[in-house]
Amino acid sequence: MPPTGTAVLQQLSRLDGVSRAWFEWSLENDENSEWIATLVVEAAFATDPNSPDFREHIMAAIADVASDALNLDTSIAVARLKVVPRLAV
Repeated sequence: MPPTGTAVLQQLSRLDGVSRAWFEWSLENDENSEWIATLVVEAAFATDPNSPDFREHIMAAIADVASDALNLDTSIAVARLKVVPRLAV
């Protein structure tokens, strides 16, 4: 049985440097009008590769975990991965 979307979110939340993760849905504007899932990961570090605080090894770990979802090995077919920085509050 393939892992669920929840399992992917749990794996991502265990990574050092990941604040949270969620799925966003958008309607693809084509003749089929299909809903497309995007896996969004909020990073607790700078996402600018030119920043000294950029953590390339964490980005690679995020990609590794997300690859299950992106390769249709989960219960949710994910079309995109998006990594966003956590906003300072």
